[in-house]
Amino acid sequence: MKKSLFVITLFISSLTATSIDTLINSAILKNSELKSIEKSILIANENIMLATKYTNPTLSLGLTGIHTNENYDKRNLEPMQAQSIGITQAIPITDKLEINESIQITNKTILALSLEDKKLLLKSKIYELAYKIAILKEKRDFILKQKSNLKKIEKLQNYKYQTSKIDVKSLFDTKIATKNFDIVLNNLDTNLQTLKLNLEEITYKNINHIDIDTTINKKYLKLKANNHPKIKALQQQLKLNKQQEAFEEASKTSDIKLNATYANRTEYQDYVNISVSIPLSIYNTENIKVKKAQLQYLKTKDDLQTLKQNFIITNKILQKELDNSYINHELITKDIVLLQKAIEKSLNIDNRFKNNTTKIIQNLNKTISLKIAALDEKTKYFTALAKAIYYEGK
Repeated sequence: MKKSLFVITLFISSLTATSIDTLINSAILKNSELKSIEKSILIANENIMLATKYTNPTLSLGLTGIHTNENYDKRNLEPMQAQSIGITQAIPITDKLEINESIQITNKTILALSLEDKKLLLKSKIYELAYKIAILKEKRDFILKQKSNLKKIEKLQNYKYQTSKIDVKSLFDTKIATKNFDIVLNNLDTNLQTLKLNLEEITYKNINHIDIDTTINKKYLKLKANNHPKIKALQQQLKLNKQQEAFEEASKTSDIKLNATYANRTEYQDYVNISVSIPLSIYNTENIKVKKAQLQYLKTKDDLQTLKQNFIITNKILQKELDNSYINHELITKDIVLLQKAIEKSLNIDNRFKNNTTKIIQNLNKTISLKIAALDEKTKYFTALAKAIYYEGK
C-alpha cells in the first residue's frame, strides 16, 4: 500500500514539475532586458534604412528690392526687384553614406550578439538557482530522515530509561538535538523560499518544483572562446572602429551644397541663380576625429585580448572547482554509506538492546556532518557547472 502511494505521489509530482528548458525558454520570452535589446535591434534596422539617404533639401523664398517709401507695394520700379524661390541640397562627394550604412549594419550585428550573450547569462543564472534549490531540498529531506532516526533513538531511550538502563542527561540531550533539527529545518525552508524568489525575479514565474538532474559526473569543460557571443561582439567592435575611422577619413572632404534659385521679375526678364558652397576644413577637427577612431580601435583590440584571457583563466578555474568538488564528494559519500549502514543496524529492533545509544548518536552526528559536507561540495560542483554554461556558450 505504501509503495503504491509513493508511486502515485511520484507520478503526480512529475506531472506538476517544470523542466529546466521550459523555464529558460519562458524566461527568455518574458525578460524585459532582452525585450529592450530586441527593440534596439528594430531601431538598428531603421538606422540602416536611413544611412544612405541624403539630408532633406532646404527651400528658400525671398523678395528683393522692397522700397521703404510709399512705393513699398510696387514690384516694377526697377530691374533689381524680384520674387525668388530656391532650393539647396547637400551632396556628399565621397562614399561616406555607404560607409555609414556598413557602420549601422555592424551596430545591428553587435546588438544581436549582445542579445545572445544576455540569454546565456540568464540561462546560466537560472541553472545555478535551480541546482541550489534542488540540492537544498535534498539537504532538507536528509535532515528530515535523520530527525526520524533521532525519534527512534528517543523511543529507545525512553524504553531503557524505564528499565533504568539510561540516564536522564542522555535522554535530555536527544530532545535538545531534536529541537536543533527543527531550527535547521526552519533555516533551510527560509533559504529555499529566498532562492525561489530569486528565481521568480528573473523568470517571472512561481515554481514549486523543477525537473533537473543533480547527479555528479566527471565533467570536462570545452571552451571555444572565439565562438562566444561576447568575444564575437568585441571582434565586431574592432570592425566598427575601422569603419568609423574610414567614415572620418571620408568626412575630411565636406559635402557640397548646391543651390538653385529662380527669380521672377515684373516687366523684366526672369533669371536663375546657381551656386555651390564648399565648407573649408581649416581647423583640423576631421584629423582629430580620425585619430580618436584609431585610438578606439587599439583600445578595443586590448579589451578583446583581455576578455579572451579572462575566458581561458575562468575556464581553468571552473574545471579545477569541478574536479575538486567531484573528488571530495566521492570520498565523503563512501564514508556516509558505511556510517548510515551502522546506524540502520543499530536501530534495528533485533539489535536495539545490544548497542549503546551514545554510540548511535555519535554515528548519527558524523553522518549528518559528512552528508552536509557532501551536499556543500555538490553545491560547489553545480554552481561551477552552471557558470560554465555561460563561458562554454551553450
